[in-house]
Amino acid sequence: MVEIDDEKKMRIFYDKRISEEVAADPLGDEFKGYVFKITGGFDKQGFAMKQGILLNHRVRLLMNGKSGHYKPKRDGCRKRKSIRGCITGADISTVNVIIVKRGPADLPKLTDKDSDRPSTRGPKRANHIRKVWGLTKKDDVRPYVVKRKIPGKDGKKDKFKSPKIQRLITPALRHRTARAVTLKKRRHEKSLKEASDYAALLGGLRDKKRSALLSKKRELKSTAERKSEAAKPATKPEAVKKGAAAKTAKTVAKPSGGVTKPKVAKAAGDKPKVVAKTAAKPAAAGAKPVAKPAAAKPAAAKPAAAKPAAAKPAATKPAAAKPAAAKPAAAKPATAKPAAAKPAATKPAAAKPAATKPAAKK
Repeated sequence: MVEIDDEKKMRIFYDKRISEEVAADPLGDEFKGYVFKITGGFDKQGFAMKQGILLNHRVRLLMNGKSGHYKPKRDGCRKRKSIRGCITGADISTVNVIIVKRGPADLPKLTDKDSDRPSTRGPKRANHIRKVWGLTKKDDVRPYVVKRKIPGKDGKKDKFKSPKIQRLITPALRHRTARAVTLKKRRHEKSLKEASDYAALLGGLRDKKRSALLSKKRELKSTAERKSEAAKPATKPEAVKKGAAAKTAKTVAKPSGGVTKPKVAKAAGDKPKVVAKTAAKPAAAGAKPVAKPAAAKPAAAKPAAAKPAAAKPAATKPAAAKPAAAKPAAAKPATAKPAAAKPAATKPAAAKPAATKPAAKK
């Protein structure tokens, strides 16, 4: 820091922009031969100069934090702030400069200690140190790093401080790397094992669920079969009754005696057939068919052994005898009278009282 009270000497910096070079001879004899380069400054109110703003006064600009002079608290924030232009003027209180060219005389507290002050700006990376000193990978680079001497106090020894060497391979680093690799392998193996165990667990659960569903289906099927088997005996007697009722007796009309005897079909599956045999046969072509009254009076017949259930179809199905009696009449229509055949077919309807009498005995 060099304070200059004379404003006339400061006029050499007026109307100069940042990054311009200025000869420092007017500042005094000690600055002869020096050349300074302006890098920035502040005005009398403390607002900093900014490169790129070609003004010699303050302005308010909307800052987003990417161009400096503003640090947003979160991303995307913007703020309007006052900033000083890059052109110097009379309102500037401080000008920052760097020495571009040195003069014959040294500046006190600035250039007079360069010979005594060792450079501490040496390389810090291991490969860069090897490159500067021509070392190999087997050589130790720690003695070749730039060190700083600290004189000891009260008769103590001097101390040396050296910067930390970057990317230096040491046994401790090798041990840490190997340990990290081992831990990574262990984690990988553990994750694989856990994944296989979980897959096995899921497979077992699926098998259990599938077996439970199959057993449940079997139980439902067995219960359905049991219910169907239990329902079959209840329907069988009805089928048997229907089959028994379907069995009808074959009635044969015999001319001698005039009594029809029911005959039950031998086979259980045979359908009941009723055949009425009439003994009346036409003697001649011109003779009329004579219906015998003995066959027409079923009321005189009282079958004691005949079942009333079987007697009903015998009484109701004499209508089938119509074609048998009508066949001879159809052969010769000139002499046959179908009216005489009707009483023979309709009279067996009188067998109903005979069927009701055994019901009274019950």
